[in-house]
Amino acid sequence: MPDNLRISTPVANTEGINKPNPAGEPPRLNPINPNRVPKTANEEDTGRQAADLLLNRSSVYSQFIRQLGQTPDLSRTLQKLLGDAVVRQGLSPLGQAGAASLPADSPLRALVASIVTRKEGILENLALQQDDRTLFSGALFRLLGQISQKGGDAQFDLRLADFLKAFNGYYTAADTTQAVLGDLEQLKSTLPLPFAKKLAPLLEKLSGGADADHVNADLTVIKREIIPLLGRYVAKTNDYGKSRDIISLFLHNTAILNESSRENLGAKYDQLLRYCRENLKLPDATVGMLQSLFAEEIYTRRQAKRNEFLDALTSLLSHATDKTPPDGLDKTALHDICRSLLLDSSVYMPFHHIFLPADIDGRFFFTQIWIEKKEPDEDRRRGGGRGPEARSVYLTFDIQDLGYFEASIRMTGKQVDLKLACPPALNGFRGEIRAEITRILQDNGFSAENIRLSPSAEPQIPRIIMEKIQERKHAIDVSV
Repeated sequence: MPDNLRISTPVANTEGINKPNPAGEPPRLNPINPNRVPKTANEEDTGRQAADLLLNRSSVYSQFIRQLGQTPDLSRTLQKLLGDAVVRQGLSPLGQAGAASLPADSPLRALVASIVTRKEGILENLALQQDDRTLFSGALFRLLGQISQKGGDAQFDLRLADFLKAFNGYYTAADTTQAVLGDLEQLKSTLPLPFAKKLAPLLEKLSGGADADHVNADLTVIKREIIPLLGRYVAKTNDYGKSRDIISLFLHNTAILNESSRENLGAKYDQLLRYCRENLKLPDATVGMLQSLFAEEIYTRRQAKRNEFLDALTSLLSHATDKTPPDGLDKTALHDICRSLLLDSSVYMPFHHIFLPADIDGRFFFTQIWIEKKEPDEDRRRGGGRGPEARSVYLTFDIQDLGYFEASIRMTGKQVDLKLACPPALNGFRGEIRAEITRILQDNGFSAENIRLSPSAEPQIPRIIMEKIQERKHAIDVSV
């Protein structure tokens, strides 16, 4: 009996399917580009409809839209979570009577303690969120971005990517180390007992420290002992289940940790500067500026202020995978907050999303701000590229005892066009509100081109955000 059995009906060879073409075909020197073939109007319409149909059915974008539609907004999860906690802590008038204080070790208590309580702290908190939005912010990275855009040199971009990877590894070494330890703890509980027993004593050799000496010592144990053990496990079991997934994630985190040394960071930046000097022929003044900005970046990173609220929120969300979250927290709510924050970081999101919970003078409010990202250069050139660039900013804020506000702001240079929807309780104060908004804009160097006030009705900003996402469905943002 043959080793390979045919399990389908053979195709009849009446049409000469398996016979070679006697005429032959000349080899193609270059692949055919279908975009260069002229098409009729009907063919173009049909192709566009087919592409849209494919995009809507099974693309990553469609999955993003589906998740976005199923995930509650932060105003329904994080705002409610914080509002209830603020009342329980007795920090607002509604909670003064019989407030049940949170346990001292509750992560939710630490989150409430980090809420902005001073008017002066609002701007500082927003600025910190804007800076923390990406690790690669500041004058150094703006200059490197300008060099990359003007030069268009692929080799420079590769060296820049190596530097960014080393920079990210160095400043996230503590988090990466904890991720590696977490992966190994999961493996200890999922591997078969014979391999788990061999892994356990190796884990005891790991210190988990984030400084250079501890990281190097831990990497030595991982490379020489742990990875070979896991390699033998995979070779013997051919496991493609949960353990194999955890091993893949562990190796990914280890590769990041391997790039996290200060020596590696300095070496990658020296290579980048050498390429700028020798290949791009940048002036000595520009290279000197790159050197001084790098030194300044290293110094300011040490002195940089931490956003206490975001740190406390990250600590709270780390309990989303616990079987029993502390202090009776709603595990579903934690998952919704995590998913919402991840969707905000999607390449399909055309906005920078900032949120601010605050308790000012005993009144809790929750603000969300969407700042429109800059359009790609080619889009601006297609639109003429003349005059100052226009940006849109959208705000929603829910103030305790007052109600829901919405603001749509269009900024063109220093000119501001603002539309504000206020709760009905403030209908009699429109003149004062308009005058105060004008004063705030003027104090910050802006001029109010048009300020329109209206009573708030159904929320409009969520619909606008979704429409903007739909408009940009064929464009993605991969900037750092």
